[in-house]
Amino acid sequence: MKNFLIIILLLFVAKVANAQSHVSKSEYARYNCRFAPKGWNNSEGKLMCPACAKENEDARKKSIADDKAASEANKINNVKLKAENEAKFKKKQAENAEKNKVTEVHVAMGKTPVTASKTPEKPVKKVPVKLTKDILFFADYPGSMSMNGNRLNYFLNENGDTVLKSKDYYGTFAAFSDNKNNFPKNIGIVILNEENTLTNGKTRKVADIVDLKGKRLFNDKSISTIFHLMNEYFVIGRSRDFGEDSSWGYNYRRIQDVDIYNAKTKKTITLDKDRSRVEIYVAFDHRKLEDEGLKPVLSRRYSNYDEDIYCLNAAGELVVKRFQRSR
Repeated sequence: MKNFLIIILLLFVAKVANAQSHVSKSEYARYNCRFAPKGWNNSEGKLMCPACAKENEDARKKSIADDKAASEANKINNVKLKAENEAKFKKKQAENAEKNKVTEVHVAMGKTPVTASKTPEKPVKKVPVKLTKDILFFADYPGSMSMNGNRLNYFLNENGDTVLKSKDYYGTFAAFSDNKNNFPKNIGIVILNEENTLTNGKTRKVADIVDLKGKRLFNDKSISTIFHLMNEYFVIGRSRDFGEDSSWGYNYRRIQDVDIYNAKTKKTITLDKDRSRVEIYVAFDHRKLEDEGLKPVLSRRYSNYDEDIYCLNAAGELVVKRFQRSR
């Protein structure tokens, strides 16, 4: 009987030991053990080796405990740092207050001879800025007609003085920064608070060009787009039936009527329509034309993808180059 009990106990201990050890022999094919040699049939078993599972669980619990301990340590450290920073700040404040104290000093002044009183200088009266000829207006970016501009209702001169201001202006556009596009003097572009109702019921703010006295050049309610092209040239856009589709103030795809206006000669070039509207873009990369001594400034694109590139020649004249789509 005693021997039988000893045998039972040994079998039980062996079973427990086996359950806690890694299963890496081929006879246990249903288990997946990390110690199974590569290529053994138990390396792809669906059941996790009990010892591997226990180690994974122990590692998971340890990771959670470590993270919790680290979090608590960070909290304690943050509280300590906050207290130290507050103490340093208060100390610095006290030092600054001590330095900035005003100490009364009584000085015994000797008698000084009485001299004739000096006439105090009169304050210089600032003279209002007068508008004269050949003033370069400064405002927002010269080409941008974006409704998300800076909402300026005034212009500045080169010294930063306000030279023209009106409650009727919703936005102003003129020379900007280094004036790389040579904005002409004595005029500026304005977007007015005045609105024009289109045939589809929508409204568009009216745009115009004003002179030194604020006098409007066109006084045409149908004009909703004006931007400076180059030198004396401006683009004038009218859309009576629908609002044009613009992109960053330069690219317009739905203007019904487009003119290129020369502010010096007062001459206008009218662009013919294409499918009831004109599609225009500011011209950029045309090196071939630049090699010919031309400066591309505007691209007019047709519905068949042909393009007219408007360029300035050496004399400042506007010339047109046609680029046809290869067929």
